[in-house]
Amino acid sequence: MNRTERTYITTLAVIAAGILVVGYWLRPSQPANDEPVRAPSEIELSRLARITQRRSLDDMTQYFATVAGNVQSAVVALPNLERSGLVWEPGVILTARTELRFPVATILATPEGDVGVAGVVVGPHIPIATVRMSDIQGFAVPRRRSAATVETGAWTLAVWRQARTTKFVPAHLLGTAQIRCGERLVEELLANVAWTRDMAGGGLFDLDGSLLAAILPCGDRFAAIGTGSVETMLRDGRSVEGRVLGRYGVRFGFLDEAEQEHFGKGPAVIVREVWAGTLADEAGLRPGDILLAINAEPIGTLDQLQPLGNTVDLERLDVAVTRAETMVALVLPTQRTIRDETYGHETLSGIVWERPAVGYRINAVVADGPADMAGIRSGDRLVRIDGQELSDFTQVLDVLSPERENAVFLEVDRTGRRWGVLLP
Repeated sequence: MNRTERTYITTLAVIAAGILVVGYWLRPSQPANDEPVRAPSEIELSRLARITQRRSLDDMTQYFATVAGNVQSAVVALPNLERSGLVWEPGVILTARTELRFPVATILATPEGDVGVAGVVVGPHIPIATVRMSDIQGFAVPRRRSAATVETGAWTLAVWRQARTTKFVPAHLLGTAQIRCGERLVEELLANVAWTRDMAGGGLFDLDGSLLAAILPCGDRFAAIGTGSVETMLRDGRSVEGRVLGRYGVRFGFLDEAEQEHFGKGPAVIVREVWAGTLADEAGLRPGDILLAINAEPIGTLDQLQPLGNTVDLERLDVAVTRAETMVALVLPTQRTIRDETYGHETLSGIVWERPAVGYRINAVVADGPADMAGIRSGDRLVRIDGQELSDFTQVLDVLSPERENAVFLEVDRTGRRWGVLLP
């Protein structure tokens, strides 16, 4: 080993000794009592977990608020109706029908202020109505998505407007079900949220802002109805039958063979149903009326009723019908007025009275019997038999006696819908 190598080794030894000395003096000091470091208690760990979870929940709430903010341009407020509406397509707002009659006009709350828009009535047989508006800035038509493409358990967000403020609630999608809404089977989206009247007209969105369902009344509750079912109901309302039912509140049909025999008529058009409080009801049309002519033009087929859907230039229609073998002339207005918006009669005290119940309430219907097969249900009210008013219940029992030999035409009321059925 030469001198250079010895010098190199000595230098390394001195450096190593210096590192050891410095490390000794810089080592962490031990607790004075030499006790080990105390582990956190269960309470402290629980508190730390709660703080972490709270921060996570706060972040999630902020996230949902951001999603709601992104879709709020598709959800509008209808202040005088006290409900929301959805921008369904350019110039069209879809909202919930929570009453039989829809107003002539309504107020729409826009980003620039309130504007009045015309109500376009979709028939009372479905739980939706549409409102026409001009091209107003600040609203956007949302993408629509089928619930079939969303996984069960996925997060969704219900968004609606209340007191002009955007409200939202997150919901887990639990699946879908077929339910009856109005006269149609529709797809309901099931979620862990109870839909309320305040949410009516709002929408259920996925987290990408696509519209999955509209929140609508179905029977005595509210439900999230899939966009596909809503579109089908809208097509119903835009058909000739739907436009006539929506404007006048009347549905026509063609006499079948049994009805032709009962009424002693050949092929003819009959009034199938009339909705309470509508133009047809106020004009005096009844289920069971046989249509003869409109504005002196004979009516013999349903195709001849198509002009009824396009009568904006006329103030009235002169309608002739046969009722109990007597010809009756009626005047059918083509437009409603603002004062026609409420049921009943408003007193000076500001009270609007409900119309009194008519007819006899049906408490039960025998399963698979003639009435059940004809569609009569418990809770319906029997109004007339063969066009005749019912003077007392004894008359009802006599006419509907099991020993009767002839069919009878019943007029039945079900929550404002009066319809006729031939009971064999």
